[in-house]
Amino acid sequence: MKNWLKWTLFSLWLCCVLSSLIYAQGMDQLHGDEAYAYRGIYEGNQIRVPFYNDGFIGNRPDVNPDDFKGNWPIGTTFGYINQLAPFIGAEVLDVNGVVRHIVSEPNGMRPGNLGDAASGDTDELGRWRTLAPLPGFANDEIQEIAMSHKRGTWPVLWPDQMDQDDPGWQGSWNGYFGRNQFNADQESYFVLDDYLNNEFLFYPDAADSSRRGLGLRGYVRGMQWNNILVEDVLFSLYDIENAGTYNHDKINFGMLSGPDIGSPVAANVWGDSDDDGGEYDLDLDLGWHTDQDWIGFDGSQIGYHGLAFFETPGSPYDGIDNDGDGMNSSGPIISEAMFSPVTYNAGDNVVVIDYQTFSRTVVTMPAQGVDILYLGKKYTFLPGVALEEIPNNLIDDNLNGIIDENNGSELRDENGQFIRSVWLYVGSKYIDYFTGDGLNNPLIDERRDDGIDNDGDWDPQKDDTGADGVEFSGDRGEGDGLPTDGEKHVDATDISESDMIGLTAFNIFTPWTLYPLYGDEELWEGIMPGFLNARGQYGNTDILMGSGYFPLPAGEINRFSLGVLFGDDKDDLVRNKQWANEAYDNNYEFAKAPAVPTVTARAGNNRVTLYWDDLAEKVADPVLGLDFEGYRIYRSTSDDWSDMRAITDVWGSNTFRKPIAQFDLDNGVEGKFPLDVKGVYFDLGTDNGIVHTWTDSTAKNGFRYFYAVTSYDHGDLPSGLPPTECSYILSIRPDGTISTGTNVVQVRPEAPSAGFVGPAYQGQWLENSSTSGQVQVEMVDQFAAVDGDYNITFEDEYVERSQGVYPSTLNFSVVNGSDPLNPDTLMNRQPIPGEGEVLPSFNGFRIHLTNVPNNTVSINTDSSQWNREGILPFNLNPFRSGTMRGLAKASDYRIEFYENAGADTSVFFDDGRTGYTPMPVNVRIFNLTENKQIDFAIRDRDGEAGIFSAFTGEAGRYSDELYFLENNAADSLVVTWRFSLGRSTDTTVTAPRAEDYCKIVTHKPFLKHDVFQFSTTAAHLDKEKANGDLDDIRVVPNPYIVANAWEPENTFENGRGPRELHFINLPPKCTIRIYNVRGQLIATMEHNDTIWNGTEI
Repeated sequence: MKNWLKWTLFSLWLCCVLSSLIYAQGMDQLHGDEAYAYRGIYEGNQIRVPFYNDGFIGNRPDVNPDDFKGNWPIGTTFGYINQLAPFIGAEVLDVNGVVRHIVSEPNGMRPGNLGDAASGDTDELGRWRTLAPLPGFANDEIQEIAMSHKRGTWPVLWPDQMDQDDPGWQGSWNGYFGRNQFNADQESYFVLDDYLNNEFLFYPDAADSSRRGLGLRGYVRGMQWNNILVEDVLFSLYDIENAGTYNHDKINFGMLSGPDIGSPVAANVWGDSDDDGGEYDLDLDLGWHTDQDWIGFDGSQIGYHGLAFFETPGSPYDGIDNDGDGMNSSGPIISEAMFSPVTYNAGDNVVVIDYQTFSRTVVTMPAQGVDILYLGKKYTFLPGVALEEIPNNLIDDNLNGIIDENNGSELRDENGQFIRSVWLYVGSKYIDYFTGDGLNNPLIDERRDDGIDNDGDWDPQKDDTGADGVEFSGDRGEGDGLPTDGEKHVDATDISESDMIGLTAFNIFTPWTLYPLYGDEELWEGIMPGFLNARGQYGNTDILMGSGYFPLPAGEINRFSLGVLFGDDKDDLVRNKQWANEAYDNNYEFAKAPAVPTVTARAGNNRVTLYWDDLAEKVADPVLGLDFEGYRIYRSTSDDWSDMRAITDVWGSNTFRKPIAQFDLDNGVEGKFPLDVKGVYFDLGTDNGIVHTWTDSTAKNGFRYFYAVTSYDHGDLPSGLPPTECSYILSIRPDGTISTGTNVVQVRPEAPSAGFVGPAYQGQWLENSSTSGQVQVEMVDQFAAVDGDYNITFEDEYVERSQGVYPSTLNFSVVNGSDPLNPDTLMNRQPIPGEGEVLPSFNGFRIHLTNVPNNTVSINTDSSQWNREGILPFNLNPFRSGTMRGLAKASDYRIEFYENAGADTSVFFDDGRTGYTPMPVNVRIFNLTENKQIDFAIRDRDGEAGIFSAFTGEAGRYSDELYFLENNAADSLVVTWRFSLGRSTDTTVTAPRAEDYCKIVTHKPFLKHDVFQFSTTAAHLDKEKANGDLDDIRVVPNPYIVANAWEPENTFENGRGPRELHFINLPPKCTIRIYNVRGQLIATMEHNDTIWNGTEI
């Protein structure tokens, strides 16, 4: 044990030291290394797909045999994504002055296989020449990509967080919106670079000759939301940094998509990949895969798979409002007239660009012309020679200061015939460098690293949180009244501060090997801006999509955001793209679903009980704060939830499922939320109260059930935000293993063993307990129940009010006294739960406490009464006189009346104003709770002395009064109650007579003298009962008669299909022998299980 502890501590120390060393090295000392290549799985909404930290999305069955194709909707049998590989290329000059097109790509579906079109570039020894992950951004013990919902995958320190106040953000999530900001339902993060790409003699970093490739480093995030509007979208964000010293002038970003539309989800299993096609829409920055007949491998309908650019690498240097967001500010508008040739004479003004800084200078055209240096080449522009802008060459060819304003694309039909040209920027604002018009437009050539709130949406009241994005952490920039990178709505966290160029190339091709992933020149040519090839190709096709060209100077960062999305049909795909664009335009700041509950399930005999935590009720939404509203419960016997009732949107697409149960806060928020989503209104519930356990008594033995418990919020009508529900993830991997979220459970109820006796309890109040409150013990988990003895005790307090002093319940405790020498306090001094609150369970039981109204003493008017009718009403209140207040004692009483004085004698009592003398009286008072007669004083205000009466003397104005004198908790004699008679309009009623009595009952709260003791017995086997239960052993269904609904689905066209026989009501340990009709033994089965499971399958 000591050695194990030493080794554990040493391992933890070593992990911290290694992490600290990585951090101390700094980002510039970290390089991509294939040894740190890990996998993750996106499954935060309806898309489930493996991904790798070299940028690859899809399956690598040679590396992970359990891999699978990207799947949608999650849990179904269709595969869509085989490989999705982002890549980035640039045109550079190598050391010999040769123009090279270097492309850095991930290592593909079959990494390290030289010459395989599905592999990235490798050398002869199989070593990577591709993008590779940097160490330090994941927990190397787990060997999974760091994800927000899996704390165990996080590194000890984050090497890219150089915050002096808290270096490395130890123990925190490195989120898109800042430290520990969990906006997405699932978010991944890793860093990669192209350090290993040493194929060409190009050295991008003059300070480090070992850095190869293009000198690029990528900060990569994937984000999924289960929000109904974007549940069919995976957002992939890439921040590409030029970590070298070479100023890149001509970069192109691409995406290679190799689909397998409609084939089985299992890797390396094909079935419907020969009729795939593709289309695009430049206006939407959207491309998508098609299927010729839209029928999958199993004959059922399949959907659309799209790729969208929400944010592309911008061009903050071309003088154009590329993304069209500056139309409301200054600047002229680009027209086709600008594309005509222009001639400058000597002495005319021209604009000269310094292509190192992209600064503009207005000069006069000299007689010898103007020389421009670009990419190491000199270009000379002479006076008197017509100049015309050449698209896509990244040079201002007509000397107006605008770069490639005539960029466009040729649209062609399926036969390759020209249709029309599309100009990307006609109608957009630009800067007139001759006049200065547009120079003050902050949304022309805006950037996300300039420290400027270009679009003016940074709010100092809400967003001035400092560089880590967290309030009150005291980090750099917090509360300084100025935008700081890392705060919301500025630079990196504000997507609108980028001048995007959009989709510029779409290339569908076959065979899929035409553009191998390792082929630099092929990929570069395949996404040349304006490459928009014919539509209508069907076959085993792949797609290339590109966005370029754009510059990336040394030390700068460019960002793009890609969407992987799906839809039932083209219209649904386009709608999902538009919803995703709206989320993007709102900086991904839509309402987030409450936290996902953690659920456990217990199966019983024809019943299943679910339990879940209350985390969802405590976690604040980043937009609406604490907005939790309720829980929904779903049940299905199918792993794709297909047997649940579907709720479709206005276009007929499945949107919701109907829950089997729903519970929401009793807060007046109920019914239909007024705003619809896709034509569907969200049901907020019926105010039936929150619970954390639910029993399905309709479950049937033998069936496999999947249950999900989801949490949802109440939305916000003024903000236009509908309610949001958390995800419930369930998917079957190709090897048959089941992956679920924390709120999804799989369970099969079965008959218990023969002789099974369930858990039970017995309880009682100990002597001297007097409470009117109720204690119930519920046996909620037969698996966890044990033999045990328990006590519930209480503490009280005395609260002085104007009417009197009232004892009230302060708290309660639960103690396990099974071991008298070592009692275990299960709950210590906890407040009494309010209505609807549920206490946690222990050892298989849960207690329910129901206290009296207001947790204090009051009169039980229903049970307090005279022995007969015709007597004046009575009043019982705590004594009150001057500053003296009587104790509202928690007791029941009986007041007896006699014909003559002398039945008892009152005692002396002085209330500080009056002394009441003793006298013989016709009254006796009994404390029924304490079973004794008590003392009292009398204030004789009416009629004959010593005879209790009312309203007879002095014109019937007064009632005699009795003052109860009793011992308090400290055994001191104090005044408690005052008893008197009240008036009545009924003239037939009178004061009590001889042999009359009044019984008074109080509501008594839990007080310190109240002790509830109970014992529990665990489930067990009763041998005598087992002998009687042997007659109930049987096999179902009868194998000679009929099939059963629980049997596996028959996937064959003919025949009986797979069988599943259940032997039920078996003893815990027995042998089953199966004979044929001839009496020959054909099979033997051993059953050895717990007493809860009497079934063998």
